[in-house]
Amino acid sequence: MPKGKILIIDDEKDLVNTLALMLRARDYSVSSTADGQEGLDKAKSERPNLILLDIMVPGIDGYNLCMRLKADKDTKNIPIVIISALAERDSIIKCHNIGVSDFLVKPFNLPALLGKLGKIISR
Repeated sequence: MPKGKILIIDDEKDLVNTLALMLRARDYSVSSTADGQEGLDKAKSERPNLILLDIMVPGIDGYNLCMRLKADKDTKNIPIVIISALAERDSIIKCHNIGVSDFLVKPFNLPALLGKLGKIISR
């Protein structure tokens, strides 16, 4: 039985493939998309336990996608971890102000990600 269902919304194909492989190897169920609008649709239909979200994705950007998810009664309680190269203080503060659970700066290491996921999903 999977530890949890994770939705990855990021347009960096190699990163998504690597994350999916590593997470599946640790018994997580994983789905992904490279598009913000498709990510919104998948979040509503799949109801993942956690979303890994990049800020810079086509369609709906990560900020607006997060705000839409947090405003929807069906998705507002899904934890969101931002994974982004945008490491400016203002970006991090904005993400926390719109309801993000955590923020990881790219490139990040897998143990740090797994530690955050384990803490958030077990809540």
